[in-house]
Amino acid sequence: MDVVEKILDDEEDVIVPVKKIWKMLQFSKEFENITVPALIEFSQLLKDDERFEFMPPVNYGDMFEGLSEEEQREREDEMETLGFFSGERVKLRRVQLTGDLLASVIEKSVNRMMNALKNAWDTKPDDKETEKRLLEIMKKTQQLQKETQKIAKKIRGVSE
Repeated sequence: MDVVEKILDDEEDVIVPVKKIWKMLQFSKEFENITVPALIEFSQLLKDDERFEFMPPVNYGDMFEGLSEEEQREREDEMETLGFFSGERVKLRRVQLTGDLLASVIEKSVNRMMNALKNAWDTKPDDKETEKRLLEIMKKTQQLQKETQKIAKKIRGVSE
């Protein structure tokens, strides 16, 4: 758990998906000497440690309704490669969530989403319907970016 505390200390994001940390511990050469339990057990170890505080989970699984289990796993892997993990979130209890900090977390998340959409655009299939849907999503995400920037400026007391 000391290693997890250090990871969270060094992590750019304050609120981090448990699965992201678990995968780091499992697959990073830096942590190859650490025995990592199954994800459920790992999550319980974090919950039992007073240094960590859990935040509401995020579920991207709804996006994959209608797909086979194999296709769902593939999509989930793609999302995780882009930095979008479903499941529980954890933060260090000693880190206070201020308005400024939350605004920063939201801005980073929306920017990450926009970058992922730009990458999706670069590799999109040659299909007009897909192109149209992707453009619509990108447009909505750009609007979301503008709105989050305005809100963040207000929170930080910066005039427009």
